[in-house]
Amino acid sequence: MQKVKVDLERAKFFDELSDSWDAKGPSPEPEVVLTFLRKLNIDSEKTVLDVGTGTGLLILHIFSFHPARVIAMDLSSRMLSILRGKHSSRFGARLEILQGDVHLLNLQDASVDIAVCNGVYPHFQDKPLALSQLHRVLKKGGLLAINHFAGRQFINSIHGSSSHDLIRRDLLDPVMILSETIAGCGFHVKEWRDDATEYYMIAEKI
Repeated sequence: MQKVKVDLERAKFFDELSDSWDAKGPSPEPEVVLTFLRKLNIDSEKTVLDVGTGTGLLILHIFSFHPARVIAMDLSSRMLSILRGKHSSRFGARLEILQGDVHLLNLQDASVDIAVCNGVYPHFQDKPLALSQLHRVLKKGGLLAINHFAGRQFINSIHGSSSHDLIRRDLLDPVMILSETIAGCGFHVKEWRDDATEYYMIAEKI
């Protein structure tokens, strides 16, 4: 059995960015976020896992669809501390905040209806392992969404110019390569986009 270490180096990197994270660059317009989330069929019976939630960019928007529960997960304890201050009192027990690594998901098998990886997929150090963990925790027919509210070339230019050697290697593959990787992990690709303004893929656990 493969032994996996928690990605402490990336956790430290994002801890150090947490205080300035919300002020970095323009956030996507609310309607852009909602247009994406509508593709995921979130409703009052669904549990949504927000992987790499950061300070909670998606949280308010996800809750506008009235899910049963949202699990906001991130490597960075400091990012989650900011998220907790912004959202915990408003959503109470319906919002579960979980510090963790996608490669070692501390969640039960088939316990999640929708897993969203927004702005985080390039940072997975072992993508097939991370995808296998997401496949494990998703229910049959559950949806996996990998998304960036920007084009692949823009994302890669930002990561590629990072001062941190590790982050410079965290690049997005063309969506057709991603689709092959995802299919190999037990998913059926339903929809994708890879252009100058947006990058996403939505797949179903089979």
